[in-house]
Amino acid sequence: MRMLVYYWFWSYAHGEYMILKDIGMKTIFLLAVGLAAALSFSCVSSGPTPPAEPASQPKQTTVEPDILALIESGDTIGLQQLFKGRELADKPGADGRYPLHLATVKNSLEMVDLLLAMGAKPDPRDADGKTPLRYAVDAGDERMARSLLSKGASVFAIDSAGVTPLDSAIAKGFTAKLLDRNTVATRGLDGRTPLHMAVDRLSPDAVQAILALDPDVNVKDAAGRTPLDAAYAHPGSPISPIIAEALVTRNAASSVDAFSYFTRAVRDTNYARTRFVDGATVLHEAVRFDQRGFLTFFLDRGVPVDARNASGSTALHEAMKSGALEAAKILLAKGADPNSLDGNGSTPLHLALPGPGANAAMVLLLGQGANPSIKDKSGDTALQIAVALGYPAQAIEMLLAKGAPLDSANAAGDTALSLATRRRNADLVPLLVAKGANIFVKNSTGESPLSIALGDGPDAASLLLKAAPKDIKDDTGETPYHLAVRLAASPATIEAIAKIGLNPSVRNIEGDSPLHLAVRRNARPQGEALLKAGADPYSLNGSGKSPLTLALVAPSSTGSWFFTPAVLAARDASGNGPMHYAAMAGLPDGIAYLASLGTKIDEPNADGRTAVMLSLRNDSVSALRALLALGAESGRRDNSGATAMHLAVYWSAREGVKLLAETVKTVDLRDYTGKTPLRDAVDKDDRDMISFLLSKKADPLAGDNTGKTPLHAAARLGDPFAIKSMVSIAERIDTRDDSGVTALLEAMYAGSLDAARILAASGASIHARDATGESPLSFAAKAGVKSLGVLLNNVNARISDADGRSVVRVILETKPGADEVTAALAAGAPPNDRDARGRSPLHFSVSRRLYDISAILVAAGADAYARDVDGNTPAGLAFTDGEASIRAVFGARPNLVDLLGDGPLHYAAASGQEKGIVTLLALGSDTSLRNAAGEIPADVARRRGFTTLAELLKPSP
Repeated sequence: MRMLVYYWFWSYAHGEYMILKDIGMKTIFLLAVGLAAALSFSCVSSGPTPPAEPASQPKQTTVEPDILALIESGDTIGLQQLFKGRELADKPGADGRYPLHLATVKNSLEMVDLLLAMGAKPDPRDADGKTPLRYAVDAGDERMARSLLSKGASVFAIDSAGVTPLDSAIAKGFTAKLLDRNTVATRGLDGRTPLHMAVDRLSPDAVQAILALDPDVNVKDAAGRTPLDAAYAHPGSPISPIIAEALVTRNAASSVDAFSYFTRAVRDTNYARTRFVDGATVLHEAVRFDQRGFLTFFLDRGVPVDARNASGSTALHEAMKSGALEAAKILLAKGADPNSLDGNGSTPLHLALPGPGANAAMVLLLGQGANPSIKDKSGDTALQIAVALGYPAQAIEMLLAKGAPLDSANAAGDTALSLATRRRNADLVPLLVAKGANIFVKNSTGESPLSIALGDGPDAASLLLKAAPKDIKDDTGETPYHLAVRLAASPATIEAIAKIGLNPSVRNIEGDSPLHLAVRRNARPQGEALLKAGADPYSLNGSGKSPLTLALVAPSSTGSWFFTPAVLAARDASGNGPMHYAAMAGLPDGIAYLASLGTKIDEPNADGRTAVMLSLRNDSVSALRALLALGAESGRRDNSGATAMHLAVYWSAREGVKLLAETVKTVDLRDYTGKTPLRDAVDKDDRDMISFLLSKKADPLAGDNTGKTPLHAAARLGDPFAIKSMVSIAERIDTRDDSGVTALLEAMYAGSLDAARILAASGASIHARDATGESPLSFAAKAGVKSLGVLLNNVNARISDADGRSVVRVILETKPGADEVTAALAAGAPPNDRDARGRSPLHFSVSRRLYDISAILVAAGADAYARDVDGNTPAGLAFTDGEASIRAVFGARPNLVDLLGDGPLHYAAASGQEKGIVTLLALGSDTSLRNAAGEIPADVARRRGFTTLAELLKPSP
């Protein structure tokens, strides 16, 4: 037996684990077998190979050694072997593990018990600092863990990573299996109980498992913390309030005042109903103390996200005030209204802007739909608040992009631009202006961004206007220059505006330029600055007055600063200078004043017009007299050759023309086109001027460069008054122009029929042809019956032209129309007037086969038997032409006779016209009709040798 025990310890001495206990040999044998098996799990096997297993021996009765017997017998070796195992029970192997670790791994409670009985410590640590209890927990071995705990193992033993068996149990959900009512009251070195640790590890399951063991929930650790204190140490975790709720329901206490509201709310049981100071809800309190986990906890349990306190604020309002952005994110994610108004009318966005982390808060709220156009009780939008607080341009652009109204005014009437301008914000002023902010909006005291800037000086004005459109105006058309004059801004400010490039001569709705205002106010500093900036002294307002003319009638003090050498030398776009404007304005005193300054009197403008001429534009006789008195010439011509007399007519200067008429020898002055003032008066249809000029012996027949006379012009324009006024004194009414056109033909060409009627009635020739051969009559014939009716009268209708052509003949040659011939005959035109060769209109119509017209002429009394120079008669021509012509000439009068009584059958018989005789007989011509010689047609045929025709013409018995 001693040999066996010796073998065991020999093996242990060589690195193998053998366990010996003062127990029976049978038990030792079994332990030896178990430990031998455990050797297979050991990671170290060093030393010599153990001796071979002894041969199987017959079963012997084992005698358990007795320590007393060993001592009595003096068996020192036996006694040493007996106690040697106790020393080895706490000796680690080469891998750092102790026998107790291996026994735990083997899941052998018996080995564990033996080792502990041999004096093994219950919490040996392996190379990683883990105890056997940790092994049991990690393996989920409840029986082993409980056994180790019962033998003194600690749940608080910390490994090299800082993890205890209890930590592992909490992480694995093993707490309920690990602890019991005894171990739950144990403490670690820091005085923490398992409940403390479960709370610190934020494990609701572990906490509930421990609470089921009825621990002391108010026990304090070495730091004086209760488990509830530990729970409150994690305000950002959503798990913390769950644990805290469980503890409070067990009457756990805490010394942390910031969570007293939570304790009260849990005990109240209705989280939504609980209220605190100033009506704060649990959400308000959670936000106030930045307890985001608790905030989420309450929201998840149905507390209304927009619940309000006594001042009307929601939790989101409070979050924005304190800059609790993470809390705000939680609230917004749960549906908090970003546009809710508190009792002061402020939205969360209003409150966020002055608070900490405001820029990030603004981004957050705008991204969640916050409306930047909402106003607070002061009327400020988020934009105005941001500008007032000096936010960067990027933030302002974000607000504008999200719909912040650019020109919204607060209760004081200030816009964002007003606020930025007042603060001289070099970044925001140009930005707002570039975005289109109105620089003219006035606040309750009448200030506008522009007035603020102008009052502040050139730098402020430049800052405001450099980003503005160059043509910027207010609703009345006024520019920054106008306001600068009205506010008496410094000359340096006006100069700064000019440097930006704004036009100093823009006029307002009333037509006043800034210089108008300066002159009217005698604002010398501003006026001089405007002139220096290039303001136009000639710009006319709605009343036709320029700054220059205003200066001429203003007190002399105005003229002293206004009429600088530069102004006196200045010219407008038309080349007009101060003297021209004084003349146009009718300012005799101004004319004299300018002359005293050395201004030239007869200097022409770009059109060649002098002050004398321009004084007539407004018919200013006083100005004209002043100029003439100073020696101005009245006979000068402008670039078109027009004299003052022409311009007086053109501008209807009735008084001026009278004065001018007294200064000239003739009123028939001609411009470069040859037109006289009378011609201009006719062209303008100015009856008074026509009458006046005619009274001054103006010639109605004075031709222009093309020969056109005032009478021609009146005829073309169809002016009855002018025509009647001139024909009564015109020497030759048929005066022709260079193309041979008379006034009457001019009227016909122009379609002025009333004028044509008057001229024709006044004796104008209807046959006067122009270079193209056209006459009033031929043109009227082409134009139609209406024109002929206007042109012809009982006098001229009977007059033939120089070739002897009658009115009817001319019509037939021009436009052979039945209506036109009928109209001429109705006007009194004779049907038998013949030309130089003796041809009548009927000759012409028959020869041209104008059958309908021939019939009309015969019916009007045309002579069918009249002979021309060649002896031809219309009747003879008809017989030659055939049946159609015969019917046209004799159809209505088949027995028409000439002066000798010869009828159509006599003529047909004499010329042997058998077909003609047949046609005449068909028309009813009388075969028994006798001529002056007593012959019937048959007699004539027989006398001429036409026997057959004589038989045909033989009268019926």
